[in-house]
Amino acid sequence: MNLSVIPGIGLSKGVVLSIMLAWSTSSVLFAAEHPEHPRGGYVAEEQKPRATKEDVAKFAEEYVRKNSTEGVFKYLDKNTGKYLELTLEKVHKDKLTPTKVDEFFVCADFKGKDGNRYDLDFFVQGADKSNLRVDKTSVAVHKVNGKENYTWNYNKKKDLWEKKAIIIEKEYPEPTKREHPGYPH
Repeated sequence: MNLSVIPGIGLSKGVVLSIMLAWSTSSVLFAAEHPEHPRGGYVAEEQKPRATKEDVAKFAEEYVRKNSTEGVFKYLDKNTGKYLELTLEKVHKDKLTPTKVDEFFVCADFKGKDGNRYDLDFFVQGADKSNLRVDKTSVAVHKVNGKENYTWNYNKKKDLWEKKAIIIEKEYPEPTKREHPGYPH
């Protein structure tokens, strides 16, 4: 086709071809410049494999196994000051929850050598399954035989979960006949 014979049509086809060539060339040139389209061996942070709930559950079970002697996991109960000798029964996969980036809440049931059942809570941190660790300062006895030591409360201002102590109501003796101290009736 001779584009010079009809100048108006030739110009428009030429312009269209130039634009198409420019777009296809620019898209090839700029495709690797954005983080979501990395070049070579670089892997963008968003594309790294993240730890899944299943990865964290397996890690928690393995952590307890590796830190047990003859199947017994020893844990110092901060409430009583005594060491508990525990056998892992179950990691609650249904309660396993991401709490923030690279952190999961884990709840696990144990049977104690003392005959009690214990529910321990802890947090597993790490970006991927090969880099997981237990925050040892967060391990706590949540329940003993189903009775809670604390509950969890979400603090919106701090954007984190906090333990809330269970207030045990004491039984008080019958009130005296005085309504207020120092005011006899």
